[in-house]
Amino acid sequence: MLKYKFFRQFAAVLLCSLLCTRAYAQYATEFTFMETAPENVIKTMETNANKVFEEIKRAYDQNKPGLSLSLNNVTADAGKRIQTLWATSHFYCTETGIRARILKSKTGYQVRNIPVFFKQGNKPEDQYHDIVLEFTAGGKISDVYISIAQNDYTGIMAGAKEVADMRHRQMVVDVVENFRTAYNRKDMSFLNDIYSDDALIITGKVLKQQKRGDVPTALDRKKIAYSVLNKKQYLANLQKVFNSNSYINIKFDNIVVTRNEGHPNIYGVTLQQEWNSSGGYHDEGWLFLMIDYKDEDNPLIWVRTWQPLKDPNSGEDIHYNTEDIFGLGDFPVRK
Repeated sequence: MLKYKFFRQFAAVLLCSLLCTRAYAQYATEFTFMETAPENVIKTMETNANKVFEEIKRAYDQNKPGLSLSLNNVTADAGKRIQTLWATSHFYCTETGIRARILKSKTGYQVRNIPVFFKQGNKPEDQYHDIVLEFTAGGKISDVYISIAQNDYTGIMAGAKEVADMRHRQMVVDVVENFRTAYNRKDMSFLNDIYSDDALIITGKVLKQQKRGDVPTALDRKKIAYSVLNKKQYLANLQKVFNSNSYINIKFDNIVVTRNEGHPNIYGVTLQQEWNSSGGYHDEGWLFLMIDYKDEDNPLIWVRTWQPLKDPNSGEDIHYNTEDIFGLGDFPVRK
């Protein structure tokens, strides 16, 4: 009788384990990659992506504070960045099957547009993002970061005039996407490295005016108050923001890239930025970055400016292609 009771309990536990495993398997993401890489590398990339996202989904379901990532699947740096992103917001891939084309990257391969749900914010538009997976030449995951919209990516790459420009534009995309993700994961180390020690950081605010008759529809820079900070001041302020918020959610849209014709390693990036944080702060504005690729392995941001998206006096949009918005031509480069 005791033996029969023990057998029933053992069978029940085994059945529960099998059912749980089967139920979990239904939600695991299966990656299939195509083209560009050798067949053996593709298989390695698929295996590593499957393993990492299987662990991510398991940790999400069990609400684990950290991830158990193997260095067989990710590089040490990638493991740290994934853990940092996880610490600010748990996430998982929303699809059970992903078929994606492999792109060549500077150091290996890249797969874009992996849909992911982030457990942060109260609005769906703050929670669903696409991410990029970077792989080494051998197929190990070397980085994970939030991607820009596909239409922005296509538009930036379509603007290339030559092979060198195409390569630089891909690097611009990489910097912009990593730059955005650094704020989301509150990565002060990355931001300290990407900003030049001599960076110029300008934040603009439209001055409120007393209404006397019609409010002018045109905006000029005399009606904008500017705060100018150096790198040390800006990062110190940003650290306080990071410390006081459990998460920061930044989104980029309507990205325009220009190149300094006299200095082909200097690029300007103008984009719409939307900022949301756990503390309830929200703003939208035009962000401009001047990026120097003289050292392609260590690009630097020399200028960062932010201006409001709308004129609070008239309520009208401030368009990026007007003289009211900072651009590459406002910051001459010394030869």
